[in-house]
Amino acid sequence: MKKLLALVLTLALALALCLCACAKTTETKETTVKEAAPAATQETAAAQTEKLPLEGKRIAYILNVVSTDIFQMAANAAKETAEALGATCDIYFTDTDNVRFQDTVSTCANQGYDAMFLSHGNQETSFDLVTDLVSKGIEVVCFDTQFVDASGNKTSIESATQMFQDDQGMAAMLLDYILDLFPEKVEAGDPVKILKIWRGPGISPFDRRQEAYLEYEKKGLIETVEVLAPSDPKNGESSMTDVMAATLPKYKEGDADAIWCCYDAYARGAYVALSEAGRTDMPMVSVDISNQDINYMMDGTNVWQACATVDFTTIGQQGIRILAMKLMDETTEDVYNLTPSIVTYDKLSAGSNVTNLGQSVEGYGVNDDHISDWMKPYLVG
Repeated sequence: MKKLLALVLTLALALALCLCACAKTTETKETTVKEAAPAATQETAAAQTEKLPLEGKRIAYILNVVSTDIFQMAANAAKETAEALGATCDIYFTDTDNVRFQDTVSTCANQGYDAMFLSHGNQETSFDLVTDLVSKGIEVVCFDTQFVDASGNKTSIESATQMFQDDQGMAAMLLDYILDLFPEKVEAGDPVKILKIWRGPGISPFDRRQEAYLEYEKKGLIETVEVLAPSDPKNGESSMTDVMAATLPKYKEGDADAIWCCYDAYARGAYVALSEAGRTDMPMVSVDISNQDINYMMDGTNVWQACATVDFTTIGQQGIRILAMKLMDETTEDVYNLTPSIVTYDKLSAGSNVTNLGQSVEGYGVNDDHISDWMKPYLVG
């Protein structure tokens, strides 16, 4: 009996010791888990709070144009690019009102923006305007904005980058297209007769397009039969319809071979007049493009045959990328030209629009310029 009691006590003691050891092991494991948790939480928190490269930077994109689809494309692309890098980008359209444009720039300068992307500034006032911004330490990129000094000479501003569409190149590729339509005249040395739609001087992109046009004229390749312009620039499209409608009766078939237009908004107005008059004898080409242009080009008459343009998405992207480089103290060029493409009516199909022209037009929408290594994690892939 004593032996049995001793055995029971021994087993009870062993069980108690085992339970105690298990409790300590469990306690140790729980403590280890609890101690490890803060480290993992800290890593997650660090990842969540990692700053984007341009976090806290503010950019104003001010466009002195009406908010058409192509300029809205540029604005959307600029905003998307800026936000991907951590900056904010506020968009302002000033509807070709030069006074309103200058007031908006001045207001933004006083509101503490770090950088400005200015589009279509007036060449008579932009030099002083941008010089003042640069003196205040504001980074500046300008699109389609010519700087002219007090003597009336084209100039540049140190640290401010000017972006252009290669306006001379676009004008030239459209004239080459027209010349290809009349090989017999070209071979005989006879100039192709052009009804020219152009407004100027004083509008920098139109003036640059004019420079290329005049070169073709000097070479005797083309002859201008008349220069037309909208009677009301603020209503360029509708007033161009009126001007063209009044002009067409003067020219019977063969009096003018083709129509060259410096700007697609004016071309839309001309197209309406041509369509209403049933005139299909003068093929038309223009600079820039929109979804409405594409619809007109696909109407089956082959009146509006070509547009020279860049993808306006790349304008917004490039402007912000260059500003980002400036904000990170990287070197940027004084002048940057975007490479244009020519869009012809025979390359269009059902569903074609300004966002997908790259599917049928070589080079449209492709531009990897100004992507610094530090941008790649945020903009590539």
